[in-house]
Amino acid sequence: MSVNETNKINIEKILELIEKNDNISDLHLSWEEPIAYRINGDIVRKVEVGIIKNEVVELMLRQLLNGNPQRFDKFLGDKDMDFAYVSKNGVPYRVNAFLKTGRVGIVMRKINRSARVLDELMFKDIADTIKQHILTAKKGLFLVTGATGSGKTTSLIAMLQHINQNRTENLITIEDPIEFIFTPDKCLISQREIGHDTWSFANALRASLREDPDVIFVGEIRDRETAESVLMLAESGHLVFSTLHTQSAALTINRYISFFPPDIQTSIADRMSEVLLGVQSQTLVKTKDKSTRIGVFEVMINNTSIRNNIKENDVGQINSIIETSSARGMISMKQYAEKLATKGIIDEETYKSLVSNDI
Repeated sequence: MSVNETNKINIEKILELIEKNDNISDLHLSWEEPIAYRINGDIVRKVEVGIIKNEVVELMLRQLLNGNPQRFDKFLGDKDMDFAYVSKNGVPYRVNAFLKTGRVGIVMRKINRSARVLDELMFKDIADTIKQHILTAKKGLFLVTGATGSGKTTSLIAMLQHINQNRTENLITIEDPIEFIFTPDKCLISQREIGHDTWSFANALRASLREDPDVIFVGEIRDRETAESVLMLAESGHLVFSTLHTQSAALTINRYISFFPPDIQTSIADRMSEVLLGVQSQTLVKTKDKSTRIGVFEVMINNTSIRNNIKENDVGQINSIIETSSARGMISMKQYAEKLATKGIIDEETYKSLVSNDI
């Protein structure tokens, strides 16, 4: 079938093909380009099926929007749109539709249908650290950080599912969009999507205080208002999870404090030092045999030394504290990479890139 035969186009047929390969993470659809996808971190173009015309991409977007003309018109007005989609096979996707030189483009991120367990994602001793110090906590803030496509969502789903299976709590998620649908186990679960169930992160966070929460997941901290709300929720006795696009614990703390104006950064640092449980930073790299990708992690657990550094708004020593605190369950990205290399999971070139000054 040619992708230019609009009467035969069905987005589900394309999704069915990429769902057969667990290593495909993203689907790219753009006018005057062939269908493309990302596999093990690399973009692959399916040139043999020909290029896609703009009207075909528009048709695919209408299918993803379930044929709702109002939603398509809203997309044209806003010029971009984030939403969730579940294929006929039950595979969830995070979708971004956008305009490029006046034509439609679509990127779809494939989300795991089932939650992974932490022991599958990282070394067991590091998973045990997260479970013992974070997932049993009654209050505080835990941040999972990394670049787009670094596996943050997968890690957080695993953590929240662990809580769902082991604690009798009220769990609220605030996401843009919802990426994984949890089935309540021991927890009560309310999942709220920005633009569908609430107008903004800030509105949802304010409302959450009246919803009797125990655990709150905030999809992303994007601005000062959300950063302040998250801090206040952690201070008021809730366990809060969220994400930032930062590459290390030290950079994460700096970034969080920088959301606020200079005249109150000292007080923000003091507050953060008291509620922060820890930071998990991560990236994905190819395994030695290039068959898949694997996580590389830095895990910082807040302790007296780190707390004092945060209070003084001087995070320069945090990296060295992490490196020397393996007995307390912490690990730097360099140390994690060394373990992967020693076990033959990654090759020498990948190891060197991870331990360079750029990581």
